Amino acid sequence: MASIRIRSRRDGSTYTAILWREDGKQTSMSFDDHAAAIRFKQHLEQAGPDKARAILGVVDTPTHVETITTWCDAYITGLTGVEEATRNRYRAYVTRDLATIGATPLFAVDEQLIAGWVNTMQADGASGKTIANKHGFLAGALKVAVRRGLLPANPCENTRLPSHDREEMCFLTVDEFAELRDAMTERWRPLATFLVTTGCRFSEATALQVGDVNVAAGTIRISRAWKYTGNAVEKLGGPKSRKSRRTINIPPQALEAMGDLSDRKRTELVFTTQRDTRVKAQLFHNKAWRPALSKAGLNGKRPRPHDLRHTCASWMIAAGVPLPVIQAHFGHESITTTIGTYGHLDRSSSEAASAAIGAALQGI
Repeated sequence: MASIRIRSRRDGSTYTAILWREDGKQTSMSFDDHAAAIRFKQHLEQAGPDKARAILGVVDTPTHVETITTWCDAYITGLTGVEEATRNRYRAYVTRDLATIGATPLFAVDEQLIAGWVNTMQADGASGKTIANKHGFLAGALKVAVRRGLLPANPCENTRLPSHDREEMCFLTVDEFAELRDAMTERWRPLATFLVTTGCRFSEATALQVGDVNVAAGTIRISRAWKYTGNAVEKLGGPKSRKSRRTINIPPQALEAMGDLSDRKRTELVFTTQRDTRVKAQLFHNKAWRPALSKAGLNGKRPRPHDLRHTCASWMIAAGVPLPVIQAHFGHESITTTIGTYGHLDRSSSEAASAAIGAALQGI
């Protein structure tokens, strides 16, 4: 760990000294520029003295040097097929979260520097999931740098990240859902019923338009969802992934929850506020969800609105619906997502596998 000292010369001027121990000896370096001293200290602690001195020599040279910041900025600009909200989030990573190592020349980035950056985020209280997201962004940027010959290998590849537990899902029984729904005021019950009977994401359900509903066939077409732009604004866009664009069958209770659509325009939102505007997640949480939770017992459970989606999946699995059908219904990009999320609920398949082995071994 390096330390910093502000010292005075005989002529009254001051300079900044950085002190550290190297090979068992006290070592120091002085700077007239305090900001340069701070940067050197950061590089010293994250990459070691040799790399810090090399970085200092390159940065002091008046030629252009590709740094983590300049490379990541170019990487973000060159991304294709991503939402503007994603670009804005990545730019925030560069400005806020990579600031301590951003001035590091690309050639000087190594596993030790990345490990120091990760450890700093963890020491500052960042969650495992947050660290994984930010590390994943940097790993992607440096992967492109490797492909273009700017780095011999990706220094993020072998980083051991802090563990993070996935937020526990909450599954409601039919009776528990009924208790929760009945604790809501009348105007919010249809949306809650629609969410649990279709398994739609909240952003999909509240983007559903009248023209997306085929009452005769008992289906809905999910082709849009509300998307965050990263600037506290939401806009209509495509759903979460390619396979999230889907047509699904829905039960009579879901059709009933949408009300009479016959006299409504095809472009109108199915679910709206009393002012005919879209239902925002925060509004639903404040006006419907939270008050209902305070009234309903639910055997001590504290579900989130998204748990209505999980509850729908659990009811399907209990009824014997195969996981690939659930994958298509829920719009998961891969069956791996479905199995990883809900596979533990599918006891019937495990029981069938066990019974098959038992039957094969009968008589021996």
